[in-house]
Amino acid sequence: MLTLGRLGALGAAVAGSGVLLVLLLDGAEAAGALVALLVAAALLAARYVAGAGALDSGYRDEVRLLRTRAPGMGEWRRNVGTSTGPDGALYYRAVLRTELRHLYAAALAEHHHVSLEHQPERAAELIGPELWPWLGPVPPGTGPDGEVPLDVLRRLADRLEALGAPRTRSPRTGKDQAT
Repeated sequence: MLTLGRLGALGAAVAGSGVLLVLLLDGAEAAGALVALLVAAALLAARYVAGAGALDSGYRDEVRLLRTRAPGMGEWRRNVGTSTGPDGALYYRAVLRTELRHLYAAALAEHHHVSLEHQPERAAELIGPELWPWLGPVPPGTGPDGEVPLDVLRRLADRLEALGAPRTRSPRTGKDQAT
């Protein structure tokens, strides 16, 4: 069987023999260029493998952050209707809160380089103290039966839209201005 170690040894042997062949046929300059090219390719491959689980790896798709699919709230009307109903608090904690956290995580990571899970203080600051309890690590204590206020859902959607807006550059400082 070809294990990872054996595959690495095979690749090193092929690369070494290629460098030796180029050295014999074309000289030291060509062999040096080939070595530089092989080292660059090895570093890029190592970066790709090491960045496989990274939040914002340059060679990975942003969908990887959400693990399943591109973020979206295609069933927003039904979710809002159920969350504002008599058992809305249960539905919010079980379904809608999870969906909103995924969307906020994507917007914060993409536009503000903040992890909702690993940087909760910074995320709370960006989301706002009045909305953070609805998205924070602990679900809101609205009781087993009850409804989520429609105004809260509206403000959560508005803030999500504002966080996902592209950042603009300040003409005075030249720095990005986040909303």
